[in-house]
Amino acid sequence: MLAAFSEAARDTKRAWHLRASLAAAGFGVAAFAPLVFGDSRLADLAGGLYLALAATGLAFAVGVGGLPSLAQGAFVAVGAVVSARLLQVGVPTVIAAPIGAATGAASAAFAALLFLRLPRAGIAAATWIVAWLVATALESIGWFFGGTDGLVVTAGPSPAGHYELALALTALAGIGFAALARSSLGLGLAAGRDREAAAAACGIPMRRLRVTAFAVSGAAAGLAGALGVELAGIGDPSQYGPYLSFKLFVVVLVGGAVAPLGAIAGVIVLGVLSIAADAIGSVENVAHARSHALLAAIMLLGVVSLGWDGVLSPGRRRFRADGSPPVDAATRRGLIAHNLIKRYGAVAAADDVSLTLEPGSVTALVGPNGSGKTTVLRLLAGAVDPDGGSIEHDGVARTLQATAVFRTLTPLEHLLAAAGPRRRYSGFARSLFATPKARAEERELTADARASLERAGIPPDTPASDLPVGEQRLLMVLTAAASGAPTLLVDEPSAGASPADEERIVDTLAHLRDGGRAILVVEHNLGVVERIADRVIELDSGRILETA
Repeated sequence: MLAAFSEAARDTKRAWHLRASLAAAGFGVAAFAPLVFGDSRLADLAGGLYLALAATGLAFAVGVGGLPSLAQGAFVAVGAVVSARLLQVGVPTVIAAPIGAATGAASAAFAALLFLRLPRAGIAAATWIVAWLVATALESIGWFFGGTDGLVVTAGPSPAGHYELALALTALAGIGFAALARSSLGLGLAAGRDREAAAAACGIPMRRLRVTAFAVSGAAAGLAGALGVELAGIGDPSQYGPYLSFKLFVVVLVGGAVAPLGAIAGVIVLGVLSIAADAIGSVENVAHARSHALLAAIMLLGVVSLGWDGVLSPGRRRFRADGSPPVDAATRRGLIAHNLIKRYGAVAAADDVSLTLEPGSVTALVGPNGSGKTTVLRLLAGAVDPDGGSIEHDGVARTLQATAVFRTLTPLEHLLAAAGPRRRYSGFARSLFATPKARAEERELTADARASLERAGIPPDTPASDLPVGEQRLLMVLTAAASGAPTLLVDEPSAGASPADEERIVDTLAHLRDGGRAILVVEHNLGVVERIADRVIELDSGRILETA
């Protein structure tokens, strides 16, 4: 146990940087606020911190996951109502608050299951409707939600106690955000945020990860609502209207959606500007609520129109390797396809196609444009369903025909994100608390990824979007291979590559083949085909003409 704590301390020391020092100092100073402010001011500060707690959860879904949820205020309301009902019957806060958080998480996960198939604009619209529905229910179903009178709860901790609790929880939320963002969960979400199709092609389970992201945001919202209602002493339905969801969304964007403390920065900015709005409203005789709504709308318009990343830009994620030997996760089984048929109207894109991909071999699929090569590759990958035939394999990863790297991730982060299926210790709790087994596995995978990139000559820490096209194509191959899938389907790997990059691509494919992978390459460059293919299959009009 002592060794595990020592190792964790060393990892923390290596990851520490100036921003972390400043944040720790800021929280340390803020802890002495009860010595300076009275109860009324401390209550306001605690309320702002609970708002920051809910916003931090939302930032994980919005910033890391790229999921524009506009229902966070509704999940705050769910946690508040459930906790208030429990407090009314004598359940202590230490039980009621976690139940409120769990209810918020469950509500958010349910919403994710309903809406994740929608495009991002559809997710934003659907969650905004949820915010309105919950607000209407709060004011309409009086027998449970208290109606316009609200739910009165007994007093809990003092304002000073709530402030210290809110400060501690907000700090922990920021730490949890940072831990999850650089875990396999966060890297997988970021990959899907940048290029969903490419992430799915590498075997990253986007739907599961996104449901988890929604649940995390809902848990933070539910906990904030549960504690906030006790701080206020009453669950007022008017406090949980759609504007709360809108305000939380604005706070996240203003502060920085991908920074661990961005939500706190957004709350501070909103608080400062709210004072200005109150002053302007009093001069112009504008109602308090309207002046704040107008302010939030102006802030959102500025963020969107200027393309601003927020007050706090994301820090560089740091990865350390311990020199562990690479891990070869490939198994020794290939892929067998029987009599595949796929038609689009009268056109047969695949007409009775049968092929076998042997472990430790490269098969090239060639043919003129429109011959059905990409359709066959997508059938083998499971991206489209065949009209007839069957496919047997133990796991497939593929690259896309277009150049598709994850623009906000480094090459190292590409490989770590794709390595998710290989991880044994990647659960939510292990990622959040960085357990010894999870840290050891992370070091092993990081060493493996660095070795792969070094062998291919790709810098590990440069943004992938800054790499030349040829290196981006090579990175796509390495990313697919990092999933550990025994079968790789590679579509036009040399497209746009220079002659030197072609050699690196051929060398990388040969290395993967020698490691036991079964590889299918769709390629127009016959020079590359001649240098790498053990077998060539010619396709025309969806039919196999010749195998050599």
